[in-house]
Amino acid sequence: MPTDTPIATATGGAPEQPVPMEPSLSIRQLTELLVHHLDLHDGLYDLMTHFSIGTGPVGPSLNELSPGLMVGLTGVGLIKVPTAGPNSVDAAQINPSRPPAPVPPKTRRKPTT
Repeated sequence: MPTDTPIATATGGAPEQPVPMEPSLSIRQLTELLVHHLDLHDGLYDLMTHFSIGTGPVGPSLNELSPGLMVGLTGVGLIKVPTAGPNSVDAAQINPSRPPAPVPPKTRRKPTT
């Protein structure tokens, strides 16, 4: 694992610490991957995210708790949109349909006697 990347440097680059792979995917790249994965061939799509939100006491120690909010990313998906935005992906451009493979002609068998 490289230890001279910005993320590795920021996390100390210690071998026992997980280091994210670089480069990370942009919103558009992730949307393109999902369009390919879901085998979509037409329409405009944007990335959709699902979040869970929780509240409760948070802080660095039990003596320094404050009311807080925690947000977790619980899922990602696609949403079909009528008009293109800055991160929209056109499935017809990045994942065009392929023409069906030609069907070989059937060969006629001679009857056996």
